[in-house]
Amino acid sequence: MKKMLLFAVAMVLVASVASALTIVGSAHDMRTHISNETSTQVCVYCHTPHMAAGRTQDPLWNHSLSAVLTYGVYSSVTMNATPVEMGGSGASGLLCMSCHDGTVAVNSLWKQPADGNAGSSPVTGGVLLANLAISSSASGYIGNDLTNDHPVNFSYNASITGGDNDLRAAPTGSIVLFGGSVQCGSCHNVHDPAFPPFLRQTNGGSAVCLACHDK
Repeated sequence: MKKMLLFAVAMVLVASVASALTIVGSAHDMRTHISNETSTQVCVYCHTPHMAAGRTQDPLWNHSLSAVLTYGVYSSVTMNATPVEMGGSGASGLLCMSCHDGTVAVNSLWKQPADGNAGSSPVTGGVLLANLAISSSASGYIGNDLTNDHPVNFSYNASITGGDNDLRAAPTGSIVLFGGSVQCGSCHNVHDPAFPPFLRQTNGGSAVCLACHDK
């Protein structure tokens, strides 16, 4: 009986952890920011399971992309990498910028949800403007200037790490590369709010930074 009780408790703990690792109810659940949406679908604000012919934007992307072509790139005399302009590059980070640069409404979708609508009015006092684009006062607002943000859209390889003793040969922990490139998703997991703000791992002791920077 005692073993069964311990097993049950363990399952409850596992279930509670699993339930926390979801965008439902998180800042990336767009339904929490729109007052008059009638859909129960969460994923539809970013993805659609059935893509139309001629549309090839991965991963089955349903949200309108930003028209911004020039975000600029971070530069520093101490940096060996050469970031590539994000705008128009086709980089995965553009998916993030389609909401976070503040130029596109979060409900600007190619395909509306089948069980209702994506809404048209922001929650009063929330992070969205009347046009449902993210407000410049919101913590998630990045804008269209990346020159003062951590560099993205560059290759993380031996050409930059070989002569730099302050960089690890490869990222450690939960930090990932996309085709060998540093993107927004390298440090952020958009589907997992466990480590705010959607970090891939805890940043206690600057752990996220130290996954790449060997200081």
